Amino acid sequence: MVSSDVAQRVASLRATIEYHDHRYYVLDDPEITDAEYDALYRELVALEEAHPELDDAHSPTKRVGGEPAVGFTPYEHAMRMYSLDNAMNIEEWFTFTDRVAKGIGRPDAEYWTDPKMDGLAVEVIYEQGKYVKAATRGDGFVGEEVTHNMRTLMNLPLKLRGDNIPRLLEVRGEVVMSNKDFAQLNDRQRKAGNKVFANPRNAAAGTIRQLDPKVAASRPLRFMAYGIGRVEWSAPLFGWTSQKDIMEGLQSLGFSIPPEAKLCSSKQEVADYYQQLMEQRASLPFEIDGVVAKLNNLDMQSALGFTSRAPRWALALKFPALQAKTVLKSIRIQVGRTGVLTPVAELEPVHLAGVIVSNATLHNKGYIVERDFRLGDTVLIQRAGDVIPQVLSVDLDQRPDNSEPYEFPMVCPVCDSEAIEDGEAVRCTNPACPAKTVQQLIHFVSKAGLDMDGVGKKWVERLALDGVLDTPADLFTLHSTDLLKYGGMGSKSADKFIAAIEKSKQNAPLWRLIAGLGIRHVGEQTARVLADNYADLDAIAAASVDDLQQLNDIGSVVAESVVEYFTSARAEELFARFKDVGFWPTAEGKKESVGDLPLAEKVFIFTGSLPGMTRDQAQQLVEEKGGRSVKGISKKVDYVVAGEKAGSKIAKAEKLGLTVLDFDEFMQLLDDSK
Repeated sequence: MVSSDVAQRVASLRATIEYHDHRYYVLDDPEITDAEYDALYRELVALEEAHPELDDAHSPTKRVGGEPAVGFTPYEHAMRMYSLDNAMNIEEWFTFTDRVAKGIGRPDAEYWTDPKMDGLAVEVIYEQGKYVKAATRGDGFVGEEVTHNMRTLMNLPLKLRGDNIPRLLEVRGEVVMSNKDFAQLNDRQRKAGNKVFANPRNAAAGTIRQLDPKVAASRPLRFMAYGIGRVEWSAPLFGWTSQKDIMEGLQSLGFSIPPEAKLCSSKQEVADYYQQLMEQRASLPFEIDGVVAKLNNLDMQSALGFTSRAPRWALALKFPALQAKTVLKSIRIQVGRTGVLTPVAELEPVHLAGVIVSNATLHNKGYIVERDFRLGDTVLIQRAGDVIPQVLSVDLDQRPDNSEPYEFPMVCPVCDSEAIEDGEAVRCTNPACPAKTVQQLIHFVSKAGLDMDGVGKKWVERLALDGVLDTPADLFTLHSTDLLKYGGMGSKSADKFIAAIEKSKQNAPLWRLIAGLGIRHVGEQTARVLADNYADLDAIAAASVDDLQQLNDIGSVVAESVVEYFTSARAEELFARFKDVGFWPTAEGKKESVGDLPLAEKVFIFTGSLPGMTRDQAQQLVEEKGGRSVKGISKKVDYVVAGEKAGSKIAKAEKLGLTVLDFDEFMQLLDDSK
């Protein structure tokens, strides 16, 4: 039996340490010395070890990490984590604001702006004010659970602070590492004989995806909140109505937000802020690659809504890429999965944006001819968006006297088959080209395909070149004994390789299989549309170009490409092989019938400002339970959800005898329909 004095002391120490953690890691304003902090921490550790019955998963001592995980569990985001559209200059920013102005019916608006932190996007989830889960962004729909690793971040609150704490809160942000901490980490890596990281982003992402949380605990990562997903309030009528409210609210709950974040009163002030941050970029404590601007008013955000990939009310203004000069040593031709011959510049290594660059893209034949790139030229390169290196131009003053124009090869460098010009591309004509096969297999297992985590690109390439793999279906016939024949593949790695394939075989949704086939013009969004409308691959194969063009977001070019692929002999053979090995994902049974959901066929309309969420978020909650939302009042509406400043729709609803719910009643309806 623990005495009340001991229990009170433990509770007091935890609260005191959490307070000083917040002062040190979030506010950067410590009140006590390191020695005083260490004394408090050691006392708490000693008391917890002496009294294990007082164990608490949210104690500050739990940040140090736990047992290594076997693998990462997929986590389906309750609300999609969208990406952002980009502007590469101020002109594109003003084009964006013109569209916003038309959408909101006013010439200008306030924007919440903050530096675009260059890290790993993560969502952290709190229930009743306590940290319960974290997951990476992934593809926006499904990420990887990283709860234990995120727990080790010293500036991430394990318990929310303040009085107005939501009963459910999903906070989205970026996991980053400061430039100073990054330099110190690489110094330690070097001294230990370990691999150094190319940049802070790689260090942050690589650390969060470590299976052993002790690794994350040993590295100085920070979480910078930039927004929210779902939020549910305990207090009636309490909520946030602007992006500024959200960010200040997150700060009051104990979160760090990006430095230099501010509210801009106009589109011009955003442009000025962008210019200011670009000039200060080198002196900032963290790597940033631009500015994010979000319409401040949440009602306006809701009115504008989303495209298939990004919000219409937010934009990332990217900084101009950093540039450097170096020498073009040679040009290597790569063959992609659709047979396109892509030229890659091999360069004298040069430092660029914190990374050593020795290769860069030359795009295509026309790009080389237009700019007259020659071997031995001194060329200007840049990292587009600070990520993908590309060759921009030639310094003709430094061109060698004996240089000759580059002749683009019109034969495949892998199989020696004829290559033909196809628009801007030069394409290998051999359908059985080994390079195509390898790249198609790599795409099939990649995140853009079936996302077989544990199936390495280099091993897929090796197995394909050795003739073990010819089609994606061959992956499902592999055994660990096939892999153990190769040097460098141990039994654990082989088992993990096969387990990843088997997991995909059992769980892969139809849309991932479609995306993994590598059909020209078919990415994730189109794959999802096809999977939403057809039961399996055979059903798609039976569809005509006209049938496909009836679907949302599918035009003639995409429809023709899909039909061309699905009617080919190669696809027919592959589908037969899939069936032979027992791999045949279907849409049937993957989704709950709308008729079985609690709000099936119920029609909602939202009016006014909803506390703590946008209309789009409310609509998504309804759709998840089988309902749908409309914009116009009619007798077909079942529920009118009225927020603050609801307006004239309430009078119309009452005249029609419709059911009107306030926000609390709406949330209760959702709770009752679980």
